[in-house]
Amino acid sequence: MNRYLSLVSGYPLYPVVLARIPDPELTLLDYDVPALELMTDFRRTPAISVHAATQIDDALNQMIYSGVRLLFVVDAGFKVIGTVTSYDIHSEKPMLYLQSRDCRIGICTRDDVQVQDILTPVHAWRALNYRDLVDATLGDIVQTFRSLGVRHLIVLDGVSVQGIQSVRGLFSASVVEAALGIRIDSSEIAESFVEIGRELARG
Repeated sequence: MNRYLSLVSGYPLYPVVLARIPDPELTLLDYDVPALELMTDFRRTPAISVHAATQIDDALNQMIYSGVRLLFVVDAGFKVIGTVTSYDIHSEKPMLYLQSRDCRIGICTRDDVQVQDILTPVHAWRALNYRDLVDATLGDIVQTFRSLGVRHLIVLDGVSVQGIQSVRGLFSASVVEAALGIRIDSSEIAESFVEIGRELARG
């Protein structure tokens, strides 16, 4: 005899929203706390990626829905080829691409700009090695953010037998700032404008 019962179902009442994880009560951390406590570990939390051919505003919407400011960019074979951030999309990078020779050949608008046109390629990453974080503290991470002038620090595992490195985790300056109750000065914006100026000068 079947002892299971069908549960009562009903029609939803509008409006309907998605449940969100409530913000935890804020308890400020100390600079001497182990760095790994604030690293997003991709062995526990899946990394969020976007296809290289995705239009940039679609990628930005994906960031908003996912609650992140950085996406890993993958090609058709799901190989990681770079990263794109919300700042990249809001910066003058899209306009720089529209003024580039590749775009001037045809007729380009913002709708034609794809993630692959403004990404930071893997070879340009300033990445950390996971094994170097075993004894590192949040103070070390803050100093690294300041010295590199970036808002994200990518963490790589060691090289595998096949000669491949995998992305193990990520530090976000925003998360570290909230945890420590500080503001991390970053020269990323200034450096990006310098880079844009150089590209424009090259014509």
